[in-house]
Parts: sequence; structure tokens; C-alpha cells
Amino acid sequence: MEMEATRNVEVMWLIGRITPDHGTLSLFMKNNKEAIKKLFKEFTLMLKGFGLIDGNLIALDGTKIKANSAKNKHYNDNIIKKKIEYYESKIDKYISDFLNINDDETLKQSITEKIEDYKDRIEQLNTLKKDLKEQGKKQICLTDPDAKSMKNNGKFEVCFNMQTIVDNKHKFLIDFEVVNDVNDQGQLSNMIKKAKQIFKEQKITAVADKGYFNMSEIIKTVDDNTEILIKGQERKQEQARNGFDKTNFQYSKTDDAYICPMGYVLEFKWNGKQNGKDYKRYVCENYMDCGKKDLCTSSTNGRAITRLKDEEIIEMVNENTIKKNDLYKKRGSIVEHLFGTIKRHFGYTYFLTRGLDSVNTEGSFICLAYNLGRLINIVGVRELVRRFKERIFLQIYKYSLFFQKSIKSTFSLPHLILIQTDC
Repeated sequence: MEMEATRNVEVMWLIGRITPDHGTLSLFMKNNKEAIKKLFKEFTLMLKGFGLIDGNLIALDGTKIKANSAKNKHYNDNIIKKKIEYYESKIDKYISDFLNINDDETLKQSITEKIEDYKDRIEQLNTLKKDLKEQGKKQICLTDPDAKSMKNNGKFEVCFNMQTIVDNKHKFLIDFEVVNDVNDQGQLSNMIKKAKQIFKEQKITAVADKGYFNMSEIIKTVDDNTEILIKGQERKQEQARNGFDKTNFQYSKTDDAYICPMGYVLEFKWNGKQNGKDYKRYVCENYMDCGKKDLCTSSTNGRAITRLKDEEIIEMVNENTIKKNDLYKKRGSIVEHLFGTIKRHFGYTYFLTRGLDSVNTEGSFICLAYNLGRLINIVGVRELVRRFKERIFLQIYKYSLFFQKSIKSTFSLPHLILIQTDC
């Protein structure tokens, strides 16, 4: 921005030839975080008012963007362990060198200082390890405590996870959030909630890749106005290969029982609760008569299946996704080009600020730039200016009506009578 203010003629005209430096721009972002975030949301509502987004079909996806942090400032238990082992080996080497020195006091002093330095580093790492354990964390980044190590383009980097929702009509970004979750599994309900805040009670269909598949999140999200199209995680267990995975068992709602591929019945036995989730347990009692029992289960008590309380919702979603596979296939064309534009065209591959609050503010700028550029490409500059004028005049008209009502309310007849009486 600092460079554009001094070389881009259009920007120079727009801002009246002022030349803010990077410090001023940084301070502006710092002091106006909430206003900047609100600006993006207001722009989205404006797009809705223009009829450029409709919410009939939306797509969710996330991408990793590198944090403003050095990789060597990131620690977990394994990194700490390896560093301590390395420092201890260096101490052993210096002690060995020290013992082989006879009369060189200067060299002895230098080696002693290095040994003390490595001891201090080991002490700092042990303190860090203790802090991780007390805080219940698995990793920490000293430069930006909110950032985490995530798999990005086949390697682990200190990143943030940028979650997005894109509308199918004109591929506008309707909302986003930068989080520090290492995967997308816990983000489905959060992002759908954001979409509903824009489209209210309107019926929406959302498509998401298998990275979002989480039974609890799906159950929490699906309702009369929300349709989710999502594919489950690929199963790699032996049962999936030999045809005895849970998906090969048919559930009978009438009998409240499962039928296995060999025709045996798994009857309901008891209710249970695990990790805060209610479930029902079904067990096969005739497993000893089955010739495929060794392929089905290794348990000496026979095959058992667990069913969550609202699992019929998952089954409905799976069936619906298969039925509407052509619609589901649109997911990539709706949302993935967004990341290509941001990372390749804009060159935006890492955040400049630190902390979740600040990177979300920074994200608001980049997402607003994406939507504004797309809006200009779709409606053109002249039409955009005309629509902006209409919107401004409409706001002025609304404020004038409000002002008139306020005046009438203030100087109504009872008020005038009171004024005359006081006089």
C-alpha cells in the first residue's frame, strides 16, 4: 500500500496524493480492526442487495497460509527432545575437549562458556516443555503463539487455516475466518452458521470436501433449511476391503436391528455414552454359525456395531450426496479458484501480522480486494458507480425520513402544549 501510494496514479488521485508510510498503515489497521471486519461483511450484504449472491448453492473450503513466524521458533515435545539430545551431545564433546587441554587457559575459558550456554538452552527447553504440559498444548510458536505447525503442500510449516464460503452464482466470497485448527473437521457448523447470518431463513445447499466430514458437526448443522452434500473419509481398514465394513450392514428402523452381509441379525443390546455422545450398541449372537466370522471380527464376543443417536441424519446426507453427485462435483469449480487468485495472482502466500485477531483483520482486506475486483469484472466500473450512487441516495433518503420522524415526535402537540404552559 505504501508503494502504491507513491507510484500508482489512480491510487494517488483517489487518496488525494497523501503518502502514508507502512507505520501509519499498520497503526490504522491496529486501531480499526473491528471496523475493517465490519466493512467486509457490509460489502457482502451489498452484494446480496445487488442480487449478485443468492445462497442457493455455496461451497466451503480451507487453505493454509504461512504465519509471520520463523520455523525454528516452533516447538513440540519431539522437537524439544531432539534439541536437548543435540545440546547434551555438544556438552559431552566440549567436556572431552576440555579434558585434553593442558595449559591453554583462554581456550579452557571459551569451552566453559560454551558449555554453560548449552546448559542454559537445555534449561529453557525444559521450562518450555513444562509449560506445554501445564497448558495442555501439543505445540507452541514463540513468535506467534496463535500459529501452529500444519501440513502445507506436502511439508510441515507454521501456518494459519483460512476457512472460506463461496457463492455459486458469481463465485463471490461471502464470508471467511482464519483459525488455527490444523484440519477442517471442526469447521462445518461454524461456517454454515456464518452463511445463515447472511441468508437468514433461506434454504441453502452447501457442498464440502471429505476434510469436513465429522458426524457431530453434520448432525449439528443439518436442518429443514440446510442441505449438506459431503463425502465421507475413505476407509482403509481390512473390513472395508473384505466387505464387512459398517457401511455393508443394513439398518432396519422397524426392528431396530442391523442385518449383516451374510444375513445374520445384530440386535440392540444397550445404550451408552462416549465423549458426550449418546449411542446404541448392537451385537450378533449367532456369529459362531457364520463361516465368515474371521473376516468380520477378531472379537471373541462376536461382531458389534455402534450407532449414534442421530445417525439417520448421516445416512440421509450420504444418500443425498450420491443422488446429487453432479451438483457435488461443482464444489471445486466454485471455491478452489479463489485460492489460486489470492496466492498466485495477488502473491499473498503469508500473513504480515501476528495473532488471530490481527490476521483476521488482514484477511478482511485481502478478501475485500478479491470481491471488489470480481465485482468490477462482472458489472463494470460505470454500472458499479451508478449502483453505489443509488445506494448512497437510498441511505440519505432513509436518514432524512428518520430525521423527519424524530422532529415530529419531538415537537408533537402534547409537547407544544407543555411548552406553552411552562411559558
